[in-house]
Amino acid sequence: MTITTESVSPTNIDTLMGSRPSMDDDALQRLNSLLNTARQQKQHDEILADKRTRAYLVLFMFLYLMLGASLTLPTTPINFSHFALHYAIESIPVLISFSGFFISVLFFFSTRRAYRRHLSWHTTITALEARSGQQLSHYIDNLNCGPQNYSNTGIQSALALFICVTWVVLYNFFTFTTSGVIGSVISLFISTMVYVMLDIQLLKASHATVQEEHAEAP
Repeated sequence: MTITTESVSPTNIDTLMGSRPSMDDDALQRLNSLLNTARQQKQHDEILADKRTRAYLVLFMFLYLMLGASLTLPTTPINFSHFALHYAIESIPVLISFSGFFISVLFFFSTRRAYRRHLSWHTTITALEARSGQQLSHYIDNLNCGPQNYSNTGIQSALALFICVTWVVLYNFFTFTTSGVIGSVISLFISTMVYVMLDIQLLKASHATVQEEHAEAP
């Protein structure tokens, strides 16, 4: 597909130049310093988010391999004295799937936090650029507006949600195959409570961090 220059509207290119803001040189220099710091911090957060995503994906690949290997273990005991080993082998996929679900919930919360931080930094940079007369982000947003304007952090959040739902299904399936309908209902209740408790604990940690930042501010 060839993109011609006619497909990109140049009507908003004047926003890149912008008029010089009515402020002294010291205030303008501080504003530009804040703008550069915000851009660097946004880029740093995006790099950290990509590294965390790759680390989680490697961990999930390991768990998938462990789950597949556990399904190849023999579950039929040689004699009646090995029924305890039979139940222990059957519980291995349940434990691995629960571990995968727990980690996937943490991955989902991590990606959601990165997505919100991305939006916060983008809003801050846009406001600073509007005050400094360097409306680069506004110009890029106008060029990329539409249904194909995907966000990298948004894609990571969707991927984390898909992985989390997959592990919930696996956890309930293996619980159902080993314990029946009652075990499946119990596992679904445990999954819901794990999500709620992690959400509450992480929300408390977030509020504590915000309060400490406000307390340290001059």
